[in-house]
Amino acid sequence: MANAIKAPNAEARSGTERGSGGERWYVLDNAAAFMPALTDRTVTLVFRVSATLRERVNLAALEEAVANVAERFPYYLVELRHGFFWYYLEPLSGKAPHPVADSRYPCMNMRVRRRGRFLYRVRAYRSRIAVEFCHILTDGHGALGYLKSLLAEYLRLRGMDTSAVRGIFLPGEAPAPEESEDAFKSHFRQDLPSPRIAVRAFHYPSLPLLPGQYRVITGAVPLAPALAKAKEYGSTLTEFLVSVYLASLQDIFYALPAPIRRTMRPHLSVQVPVNLRRLFPSSTMRNFSLYVLPSLDTRLGVYEFPEIVRRVHHYMQAEVDRKNISMQISRNVGGGRNPIVRILPLPLKGVAARLVYRRLGEDTFSGLFSNLGPVELPEPIASEVLRFDFIPAPSRRCKTNANAISWKDTLYIGFGSLSASTELERRFFTTLTGMGFPVSIESNM
Repeated sequence: MANAIKAPNAEARSGTERGSGGERWYVLDNAAAFMPALTDRTVTLVFRVSATLRERVNLAALEEAVANVAERFPYYLVELRHGFFWYYLEPLSGKAPHPVADSRYPCMNMRVRRRGRFLYRVRAYRSRIAVEFCHILTDGHGALGYLKSLLAEYLRLRGMDTSAVRGIFLPGEAPAPEESEDAFKSHFRQDLPSPRIAVRAFHYPSLPLLPGQYRVITGAVPLAPALAKAKEYGSTLTEFLVSVYLASLQDIFYALPAPIRRTMRPHLSVQVPVNLRRLFPSSTMRNFSLYVLPSLDTRLGVYEFPEIVRRVHHYMQAEVDRKNISMQISRNVGGGRNPIVRILPLPLKGVAARLVYRRLGEDTFSGLFSNLGPVELPEPIASEVLRFDFIPAPSRRCKTNANAISWKDTLYIGFGSLSASTELERRFFTTLTGMGFPVSIESNM
């Protein structure tokens, strides 16, 4: 594997697979290239997608299903390795993760830099099957695609006839080369202007939870009324929910004592990931998402909720655009091709990655809100699934982030937090109940 450190020499190719046979390996996609330097026991970059079934999970059948679908996703059957200049992914041939019992604190303690460790895992508890992926491997789209495949195979082993199922990756199929491509490189354009660097954002002060703890609070909301309310405000569901998040941040900001408030950054900003497969043609199962940053400037005064929704709507409609996103792709891919970056030894690349991510990443947003959208499953699989959940990765800087996912007639909003305070979650769901939504709340703490 000595030649693995030469991976950047092949950057013109968008496919991430290199070599053949026993010498096969994968280049990290552009979004993942800096991520290994950011991970530790707490900031794992691990997120979760889970499905709750009608019947209790049979562990023997689940283990067989995990093994059966493993080879359908060879680009996930890898461990993280490194050379002198770059991280890369090396296949763990002939192996598959063993399902493990679920933990009270999801998304924690995945030590991805240890030898022989997969970058994803499958967990089970009662009737719930959860998959947890490190973002080095994929984004929410890829994780959901894997979970659908796992559910189909598990239910087949439990006696369901899935012969007519379409639209799901099934064992025995050969993966298409496009599934492991670096779609950022496929859609990279040179000589585009760089996007503006966002201003530093407000981060609300809060004591952290104890080490190893990660609080998850999930609210279940009827989907139809939520869609109707978003339409009433002239927005999409995502824009409406992001507006509720921003309104909650604004309440927290103005609840701070004036002397403390004057020391804080005045910009309230939410990172909203965008699935780029909706803008650019791609079948990749690796990372292919970037983000936009709707924000409020508190120096201009207090924003009423309808005003927040209008601002978020017009911002999102303008920014979620091929031309604007292409500038981000150009900056990110072009930065990796910089000759100075290429010749830096890996430890120095890690230092640079942490500095750049803090300034261009977590410094610029107060929190994250990601909506994976409605899950679609064919029958008879859909009849056996009661709900889906989507939990964000832990963040030490922003502390509290939120994800949303819809299944049938219910919207599930999951907050993941390293903060001892539950003020953001409380204000968010209080805003929804104040609008007349019945909200069912559950928590792991």
